[in-house]
Amino acid sequence: MPTYQGARYLEQLLPVLQAQDYPAAVEIVAIDSESTDGTPDLLQKYGASVTVIPKQQFGHGYARNLAVRKAQNPLLVFMSQDALPVGEDWLRCLVEPLSDPAIGAIYVRLLARPDETPLELFSPERLYPARGTRYALTPDTPITLDKIFFSNVCSAARREVCLAHPFDETLIMSEDQAFAKSLLTDGYQTLYLADVQVIHSHHYDLKTLFRRNFDSAYSLRGIANDSWLYTARQAVEYIGAEIGYVVRAGRWRWLLAIPPYEITRIAGRVLGKYADHLPGTWRTRLSLHQGYWTRNLDE
Repeated sequence: MPTYQGARYLEQLLPVLQAQDYPAAVEIVAIDSESTDGTPDLLQKYGASVTVIPKQQFGHGYARNLAVRKAQNPLLVFMSQDALPVGEDWLRCLVEPLSDPAIGAIYVRLLARPDETPLELFSPERLYPARGTRYALTPDTPITLDKIFFSNVCSAARREVCLAHPFDETLIMSEDQAFAKSLLTDGYQTLYLADVQVIHSHHYDLKTLFRRNFDSAYSLRGIANDSWLYTARQAVEYIGAEIGYVVRAGRWRWLLAIPPYEITRIAGRVLGKYADHLPGTWRTRLSLHQGYWTRNLDE
């Protein structure tokens, strides 16, 4: 679990992990980026192993690879510090399918916090449906994002698989999609468990929404091969479903929020896709992970 200034979330998460109905000892490995809010002390209070790395050294792939090397157990669960498992059998149900050697990794359903805006409630409902899916690639399967979708907000894999398919440390984010692609192209299957759930969502203002989508689109270059036509069709379907969701919820005033929200999101994705054509200082300013660009500019 990568952590940074996470005490307010971990005060909820750690007791839930401790209360899981699981037949073996659970090891918690945290990679902390110089938190100053008491996060390391809180983790150690619950018996976690904490490794502190410089904040500027953090990367989603790097932190998780470091945790994999430090972990001792053969089954690994990756968590975001602000995710909250649902149920006391969550851990057992999550790792149980890993007994099938054909499955390389598993991710679970994300449920938005109930106090989020309608637009933030809709997104996980769209991306994490109520029905589970098993993914596999054949040689002629186009590698589009929906075929390799995966989320490290809450996922599980065998340690030996993670060592053989390390997370890409060159990416800003989307290390989970690259991981899934690596597994699928190597003949493994990935599994989406809809019946295993965690509560997780973000409340983004428009500036943060833009930056997150900028980083996501930049990271996905070379991972997914979505054509412009396919991407446009997906965007139209998404916005149409989003409008329908808001109407069905009776939250009429949020219809006015959809145009600026979606324009911001799409602008972030377009500029992120072509970020290599932008000046380095622009990329740094447009990104949510500015340390990534600072390191690359210095190099």
